[in-house]
Amino acid sequence: MARNSPQTDRIVMLTELLADEPETPRSLADIARHLGVAKATCYPMVVALTEAGWLIRHPTRKTYRLGPALIPIGRAAETATDVVDLARSVMHELADASDMASIAFVQSGSDVVVAEVVQPVGGRRGTLGLRLGDKVLLAPPIGSGIAAWYPPEQRKEWYALGGQNLGVEVDVLRATYEPALALVRERGYAVECMEQKQHSLADAVSELRGRGVGGHRSTVALREARKLLSADAVVGDIDPEGSYQPLSINAAAFDRDGEPAVVLCVADASRPMSGVRTAEIGELVRDAAARVTAAMHGRHP
Repeated sequence: MARNSPQTDRIVMLTELLADEPETPRSLADIARHLGVAKATCYPMVVALTEAGWLIRHPTRKTYRLGPALIPIGRAAETATDVVDLARSVMHELADASDMASIAFVQSGSDVVVAEVVQPVGGRRGTLGLRLGDKVLLAPPIGSGIAAWYPPEQRKEWYALGGQNLGVEVDVLRATYEPALALVRERGYAVECMEQKQHSLADAVSELRGRGVGGHRSTVALREARKLLSADAVVGDIDPEGSYQPLSINAAAFDRDGEPAVVLCVADASRPMSGVRTAEIGELVRDAAARVTAAMHGRHP
């Protein structure tokens, strides 16, 4: 078993203390009190960290704050930490609790890309036929969990893409979606259902999947399947007595700028579920996304 290093522990505690309230400088006495040691014990550490640029010392007040040498270290750590790595353990819990496949999407231009797929412990579940690296076009009726947080101009572009691919007037889409997107923002998750008609959910989604072009997977085009999708595929108010078979129940996790960084969803319900269960799973997805936001030190917009 590895031995504890008291000095290393103190450096970690000191860094966390100053990072928790970066605008509050700390005296040597404050630092020693927080670390639970005498001032004489922590003074050499504080001096060494100041010389390294990890701390800066006020010339007259003799207080300490985090120093500029930590900036490139923090940036490097941020770059090295993949948001999907942060989300993976949460996705496992989400898949197990919902008994559905959990999928993480990251945005790339006008698409979202499948970045991770996690199966529940109970066995393999449907993933809408999607695999790692597949792209899905962000256009109505797909992407409401992200579009709900778009500024007006960006939402306008989302509607325009939907109009092109669904053959629906943009004004019709806007009138249909704006109330639904407001509900997504209020409750923190989106529910997207498919018009079943004579098609099963799996059959419908198979027509949405990208076809390989030149050895590469193409973006999933909604144009080919617009007859299988209704313009009101995003569920607004959930009727507890109703029945739903979700294509996706999803929520966004946000970065430090309040921008969607990753979308977590459970997908491909194998059978209809009650409105109560739909809302329960929606809350599970919302809470999972909130945990990823916290892990990224992000902020909800």
